[in-house]
Amino acid sequence: MKSSPFLFTVPLMYTINTAVAFSVESASVSKPKALKGIDASQFRHPLDRDLTSFVKNAPLSGVAERAIRASLSLVEQGTRLDLLSSSVKVSSQQMPELHATMEDASRVLDMEVVPELYVQSSPQANAFTLALQSEDNKPPIVVVTSALLDRCTDDEVKAIIGHELGHLKCSHSLYLTLGGLVSAPVRGLPLLGSQAEKLLQEWRLAAEYSCDRAALLVAQDVNVVAGAMLKLFAGTARATNTQAFVDQSREYEKLLKDANPIVRTVIQSQQRTHPLPVKRVAELEKWFDSDDYKIILQKSE
Repeated sequence: MKSSPFLFTVPLMYTINTAVAFSVESASVSKPKALKGIDASQFRHPLDRDLTSFVKNAPLSGVAERAIRASLSLVEQGTRLDLLSSSVKVSSQQMPELHATMEDASRVLDMEVVPELYVQSSPQANAFTLALQSEDNKPPIVVVTSALLDRCTDDEVKAIIGHELGHLKCSHSLYLTLGGLVSAPVRGLPLLGSQAEKLLQEWRLAAEYSCDRAALLVAQDVNVVAGAMLKLFAGTARATNTQAFVDQSREYEKLLKDANPIVRTVIQSQQRTHPLPVKRVAELEKWFDSDDYKIILQKSE
């Protein structure tokens, strides 16, 4: 994928490139209900919610937050210029159907400002965002690639955009960076340092679970989300059997439980930017069946 030189300077660029799948049937929803007044805390994964609250209330967090926002604002300026020079900006005049998709996803998640959407030429199906909403109401940035648009249906693209809007709604760039600063004094210490680094890694993965939930809230149809993620994970539109992937996730969980302790430790300690696809299946399926998800939709009626 052709990437902006600015994008590589940001460690907290959020992408979606793996799959989730579901074992339940769902009726298609042509126009998802708007979730007026929805707050990120309503769909955050518990670890994401708890650690976000912790760093927001940490000493000097306000000063650090202002510094992080100033820094990321400069990165955003460079990214926007690069995208304007090398990608296609979506609008009501340019790719209007895709523009309407972004507007509808933003309506559902009650975004204060509709983000700017860009299409970047790439053979890799992907989407990403800077994951920060500006305080001056300047539109944030979301990018989707040409391969993603070619591989997915309109509804699947909307779900993927919903994942990226989840990162924006949660301000993940801001709070994960702040979490790194808060934990910096202990990361060099024996034992405590490794525990702090492990917790930060778990938080990054939990942030992805949060945004999988946002994708489901935007689609309000688990089959749409499953179809989108399965295509992205498999790298082909031919992968359509979501039930088979659910079975695969259960096979993984069983084999992991029965594995040699050394093998299990090695697998679980691997550093990843995104959760294992099979873990995302279990997490999102669990949330779909939860009262939390049902209550969010009921409140919108």
